[in-house]
Amino acid sequence: MTSSRTSSVRLAQRGQKPSDAARAMSVLVRGATGLIALSAVFNLFMLTGSLFMLQVYDRVLTSRSLATLAALLALVTAIYACLGVLETIRLRAATRMADWFGDEMGAAVVKLTIGGGQPAPVGRRPPENLMQDYDRLRAFIGSPAVIALCDLPWLPLYLMVAFLFHAYLGFLALAGVLVLVGLAALSDRLAGEPVALANRATARRARLVDTAARAAETITGLGMRSAYIRRYSQADSELRMAGREAADRAALFIGLSRGIRLFLQSASLALGAYLALRHEITAGMIIAVSIVTSRALAPVEQAIGHWRQLVSARQSFARLRAPLEKLGDAQPKTKLPRPKSSLDVVDLTVAAPTANRALISGINFSLSAGSCLGIIGPSGAGKSTLARALVGVLAPARGSIRLDGAELSQWEADDLGRHVGYLPQDIELFDGTVAENIARLAVNPEPEAVLAAARRAGVHGLITSFPEGYDTLLGAGGINLSAGQRQRIGLARALFGSPFLIVLDEPSSNVDASGDEALVCAVEAAKRARSIPIVIAHRPSAIGACDQLLVIANGRQTAFGPRERILRENGQRAVRVAAS
Repeated sequence: MTSSRTSSVRLAQRGQKPSDAARAMSVLVRGATGLIALSAVFNLFMLTGSLFMLQVYDRVLTSRSLATLAALLALVTAIYACLGVLETIRLRAATRMADWFGDEMGAAVVKLTIGGGQPAPVGRRPPENLMQDYDRLRAFIGSPAVIALCDLPWLPLYLMVAFLFHAYLGFLALAGVLVLVGLAALSDRLAGEPVALANRATARRARLVDTAARAAETITGLGMRSAYIRRYSQADSELRMAGREAADRAALFIGLSRGIRLFLQSASLALGAYLALRHEITAGMIIAVSIVTSRALAPVEQAIGHWRQLVSARQSFARLRAPLEKLGDAQPKTKLPRPKSSLDVVDLTVAAPTANRALISGINFSLSAGSCLGIIGPSGAGKSTLARALVGVLAPARGSIRLDGAELSQWEADDLGRHVGYLPQDIELFDGTVAENIARLAVNPEPEAVLAAARRAGVHGLITSFPEGYDTLLGAGGINLSAGQRQRIGLARALFGSPFLIVLDEPSSNVDASGDEALVCAVEAAKRARSIPIVIAHRPSAIGACDQLLVIANGRQTAFGPRERILRENGQRAVRVAAS
């Protein structure tokens, strides 16, 4: 924690913004400091029980004074009332600390999950289970386990009181604490692996459930229900086995710690009685030291009881910390003006690090505003890889992609996205209205801009036929759309805001003749608006509005130039490639 706080200060001194992880750690440090301070008062008040018993046995019983007993009882009642208030405050403070942590970390985890705002290398899978790790860590921060940890620093207070009663009693309490600490260390050593296995099994099962929800039609249509349920049952069985192993080990150490604590409490009574018989302590100290010993061991026992949560939270934090700190290393970029003149691709290579090979290489072309490029080639040639690189989703391994002379890496991801329209092959529409989807989930978008994008995509009539028109809900609880309807709404989303660069990957794969006509009209309108539309297609009709043509085969550029010349030089072969 100290290193994170120091790095945050250093970044501030250099005028840099601390990473989300550093700010979240700063929140935890401040919150934990406050909780430990509250715990100091709480633990001082927890000495009340032992001191009360000491006074009752050594003063009230010897003096037989009911007034003294009543005064002591009133004082203890007031202190315990304060203890109840303090405990409520501590639990609420832990919950608030979890909320503050979430304010700093939650959005960063989502940002990291969708790529951190930076182009991703091909083959890079998104960090798995980051949101589960985040939820697990946040739940731990707001749980009573954190309160138990905040009580641990005050354990020496009870040991000191035990030593004040008698050295033997202090050494007995210290021995008990050391035994429980040893159990905690052993529990940490033995619980790490099964907890990690349980977490991975939980993630696997969650992925299966998520896939089942998204691919329900495929699973049912292909008769895969029994096979998929069998696979789910296998994952669930692995989770239960790993969870049972972790729970069994935790139960063993919880049982041992509880038995040791009860034994030591009785042992302190026996030792106290022995010392009282030798007139080395008073009778009241016998009960008082038993209470003090029990209280000294309680935080360690509680920590062991929550050890599985602690181990799981620590593993989650370790997985989150490194990628989030790297996310915070990126410096704000100077905002560039809207591109308006050219797109230049120079010696572009995009590699797959997992396969140690180039997916596309040697791509070179230049386009000016108002021109349209068609990209054709057989399946697997690298057309979609090129499309993802052009919109900044994939990072080049070599070469450059420039808008008005500026490399894509010089743009902030969201700024670049405002000047780019992208229609991928797999259309994802989000939970929300049709208008919100077209407007790219913008807050309070201009209705005129939404309507204009829909009209340019030729989908206005389709949308107004929906039950609520543009306010029709999509996603969970909304209407179901066909693949062609999703593709046409996705086209409207790509055209929203009149972007300068528009990349359409197989935009007519699921539409009928009217959709084809709407696509050609949209491309022509984009050319007139001085945008640069790029159409990747198998259908020859989809490239009818293109004035430039790029042919790709086996990840390499084989031809580029005016459409008529490329078709003439390549003859029917280029057309067959486009239609293959």
